[in-house]
Amino acid sequence: MKKRKLKIKNILILLLIVIIIIFTLLVLFNKNNNTLEKIGYNSLEIQELEKLSKEELNTIYKYDYNSNLIYIVSSENYNKDRLDLYMDYTLKNNDIDYLKIFNIINHENFKEENIDKYITHLKKFDNIDGIIKYVNEYENSNVKLNSTTLSLIKEKYFIIDFLDRYLNYYEKHKDLEYKEIITRVNSNLDYQFYTDSNKSDLTKEMYTLVNKYNYLNKDYVPDNLVNVTGMYARDKAELVNVAYDNFVKMADDARKSNLTIKITTGYRSYNFQSTLYNNYVKVDGVKNADTYSARPGYSEHQLGYSADLTNAKNVAFDDFENTDEYKWLKDNAHKYGFIMRYPKAKEYITGYMFESWHYRYVGIEIATYIYENNITYEEYYAYFLR
Repeated sequence: MKKRKLKIKNILILLLIVIIIIFTLLVLFNKNNNTLEKIGYNSLEIQELEKLSKEELNTIYKYDYNSNLIYIVSSENYNKDRLDLYMDYTLKNNDIDYLKIFNIINHENFKEENIDKYITHLKKFDNIDGIIKYVNEYENSNVKLNSTTLSLIKEKYFIIDFLDRYLNYYEKHKDLEYKEIITRVNSNLDYQFYTDSNKSDLTKEMYTLVNKYNYLNKDYVPDNLVNVTGMYARDKAELVNVAYDNFVKMADDARKSNLTIKITTGYRSYNFQSTLYNNYVKVDGVKNADTYSARPGYSEHQLGYSADLTNAKNVAFDDFENTDEYKWLKDNAHKYGFIMRYPKAKEYITGYMFESWHYRYVGIEIATYIYENNITYEEYYAYFLR
């Protein structure tokens, strides 16, 4: 009998607890419902807002009615930690499309301390990426803002020091995309090849850029040149030691796949390049020779980090593209620090025809970046190394 009474008592206590919980929820629901209703939200809006957390509702209670709130909280990009900012700035700036403010606040490079500056520019310009980058990086650079400068600024490889050059080039080539304007100016294509040339910056050591705008002195000879042994070269060749060591690793790994990669030529002296280039000119003329051969002093081979490659059959350069060795190099050279220096479809940047056989050592990190982003060394150098 006592056990039965105890069981009934426990059931009653449990029911009482359930009733208290239900009553509490009803009170809270009515409280939330009444509060939202007083602010101005209709029944359908309240039904959606009630799905939010207590913390989110407490934030909403602090503000006046926001006609865009339902769209904000139901967006897949909604971030509850930024609800205060959504509410504050969409209400204070109801003359701006709420989506623009919403997207500014959600931007990956958004900085809360800069939000007022973002909003100020957003009232004049419809370019969120450009505004974010300008405020974060160039606010104090005295850049005169307009739609063109903002479109240029937002591009990945934009360099503030080149802004005037970008604008000048854009005025002459308005048919080009802004990304292409940046690429061309960064690669000095707003100048003619072999004009306004500068001495290559040798302080960059193995990252030194040599091309049709940057040259080496006639007497320049790199340090640490080593002879390439017969196993890795078709003829006598030399490379700077770090390039040679990594080429050996690459060639050895290729051999595991039954592929043979050999060097036909590595380092070339100024005088050697002079003879080579002048012979080409005699045959094809200056204009044609310049598409496939460097003028003396402007040859990357003089640096000692570049090599022309072939396979076991010693195929001609023009046939190297059709070899298994080329296919392997295309996918693997960057793992050893080498890049294809003059890639296909980039001739207008490098100034040279596509050369499937010409590789340059720049280190694994840089080579991997260039490979993954499909850019030239000219572009990488301008943005990261110059």
